[in-house]
Amino acid sequence: MPRSVKDIAIIILLIGGGLLILFWPTKSQEGGPVARAIYTVVGPLQQASTAAYRQVTGVWNGYVNLIHVRQENERLREEVKGLKRERGALLNAEMENRRLKKLLNLKARNEFPFLVAQVIAEDAVGWYRTFFINRGSEDGVLPEMPVTVAEGVVGRIVKNAPEVSQVLLITDPNLSIDCRITRTRDRGVLTGSLDGACVLRYINLESGVGAGDEVVTSGLDGMFPRGLPVGKIASVGKSSQGLFLEARVTPHVNFSGIEEVLVILANTAGFDLKPGLDEKR
Repeated sequence: MPRSVKDIAIIILLIGGGLLILFWPTKSQEGGPVARAIYTVVGPLQQASTAAYRQVTGVWNGYVNLIHVRQENERLREEVKGLKRERGALLNAEMENRRLKKLLNLKARNEFPFLVAQVIAEDAVGWYRTFFINRGSEDGVLPEMPVTVAEGVVGRIVKNAPEVSQVLLITDPNLSIDCRITRTRDRGVLTGSLDGACVLRYINLESGVGAGDEVVTSGLDGMFPRGLPVGKIASVGKSSQGLFLEARVTPHVNFSGIEEVLVILANTAGFDLKPGLDEKR
């Protein structure tokens, strides 16, 4: 018999003998000399086995508790993810409500009928600065109709289909708008530039226009209503021929952040004004 097996057998016999004597009925509470002798031998073994049992039990309980903690952490992480998604959805809804409220306020202030449209795509080619909206001829949208947001002019419709229309932005060099400088009342023609800004051309050389002046639509091009905000003048200089002043204009609209627009369903623009009323507002 291997030594390890003998050791285990001896330990089992000692523990068994101790338990037998421990529960053997005697008249004396302390037991006889034999019982005391066995207690002396078995006692340390019993204490060691009890300590080992408690240690194993503690490790097992700690392992079970750790599993429960991990499961609870996983549940809490999923709950946090869900709350973040709900928070993101609420923020998006709040931002959309603010944008739509601005558009509706602009619609209420204007005498022309408007149509709210959503931006659904941008020009993939990049030759022109355009994007597409989810409104078309079935909604009454036609080419040349102005497009705006609460901050200012966006552009005009250039092409349309029954359910989709293409908008040309004011930063495109192919679009021209007759504008007026609010402080000096000087007029000029606004066109886009290749660097994404706008240039107000053909300003009178005697004009006192300067940086910071506001630019609005004049309403005299038969396209845009009068008084729509366009942008702010950044700098002024003479044209290449030296016959006029030219001003670089920073648009009020952040074109990369547009999600909804208003299409003005009218082409009368400013031509319905009585003589002289276009000089003063």
